[in-house]
Amino acid sequence: MAITINQNPQLFTTIGNPMTFVVTSTNVAQPNFMFVCDVYRGATLITKMKAFPNPSTNKGYFNVRESLRFFIGMNTDIGDGRGFECPDMWTTYTIKFSEQYTGASATTYDFTGTVYCGAIDTIDFPEYDYNEYVCLGSVPLDPVKLLTNRPQSTKAVAMVGSYYQSGYLYVPCNRIATANIDYINIIYYNADGSVIRDYYLETLNRPFHASSDPNDNSVIAVPFMPWEVFNIPGTYTSDSQDGEYNFPSAESGDYYSIRLSKDTTGANYFSDEYFVYLDVPCNRYDFTEIHFQNQLGGVDSYVFTKPRREVQTITRVEASRPLLRENASTYDYTIQDYSKYIASVDYQKTFNVLSDWLTDSEFEWLSEMVRSPRVWIRYTYNVAGIPTDALVPIIITDTNYNVWKRDFDSLKTLSVNFKYTFDETTPL
Repeated sequence: MAITINQNPQLFTTIGNPMTFVVTSTNVAQPNFMFVCDVYRGATLITKMKAFPNPSTNKGYFNVRESLRFFIGMNTDIGDGRGFECPDMWTTYTIKFSEQYTGASATTYDFTGTVYCGAIDTIDFPEYDYNEYVCLGSVPLDPVKLLTNRPQSTKAVAMVGSYYQSGYLYVPCNRIATANIDYINIIYYNADGSVIRDYYLETLNRPFHASSDPNDNSVIAVPFMPWEVFNIPGTYTSDSQDGEYNFPSAESGDYYSIRLSKDTTGANYFSDEYFVYLDVPCNRYDFTEIHFQNQLGGVDSYVFTKPRREVQTITRVEASRPLLRENASTYDYTIQDYSKYIASVDYQKTFNVLSDWLTDSEFEWLSEMVRSPRVWIRYTYNVAGIPTDALVPIIITDTNYNVWKRDFDSLKTLSVNFKYTFDETTPL
């Protein structure tokens, strides 16, 4: 075959990093020779690229990232406790390389891979290995990294009957007919570390594998924050109890943990154990729960528990007309007449929120919120008298972020400014 792929992305790679192919051909000396790169999603051709050989190396270079980036996104519906759904967080693709020159053309050479939402730090990307992030069928020697840089031990707001923080963890996995991420081991602990409840939750992959079918998503969401764990239905738990059964008490200092597992043997774990310590902050102020796309492509949440202050920036458009009374035989007007008037009024709401005291690792992690391209605020409204949650997109307006270290600085809080993505309107 004339075409040879010398360099290609890994089988699972991140959309935020370069996706470069380097190809060579034995026909590169043919007249008017060009490399041809066709990018497909399924059977649909989405991009055709052509390139002359590099004069120094006689190789063709193609970066297909921008062709696929358009198809990566996320669903932000949190109705019925579903959280962020995952079908748009990944896509498979096929690259067909061929040649174009005067005369016959060579047979195409195909490459098939999967790309998912996320990015690896530029300095770290040369060492990126998808086996460290993607849950395959076999249990790895080292724990798989989840799509979050959140500290392994984290706090979450959980006020009984009033407010539970929402949020998921996201995990890339291969689409196979045998078990991969089929269960989550969830353990409830007392404040002294004794176990209250130990059970397994069946993930969305399990029903497919039980029928010897490939799971339909290459990224799955697993319950992590109190709202999702509390609302787990008993039909999917190993002890047939709902998530709220023996749910840890935040007032007592209880906590829980989750860990990804291939089965319920207690031996085949994919990930480290992540701990969630339940917190009951002062409810004097309204809580501000912000969700943001993190560096690795998942979605994290954090609750600001201190005052939220609002500033309204008002934009007025003035117009004018002559001071003239209609149907008058002579030019006149009264003091009730007006010339200048407001033709349009828009106003933009800007908010400032303040966090509780943060650890060093939390400060490092929350820098991803400030620079995230996708951020939402949890908003509760009434539908036919029933409280309903929605995620409203916002824009964080801060342009600087100081990462404080308690080794050198005092204990710090985080102040964040944000605005809605739309202007409010005023009746005219």
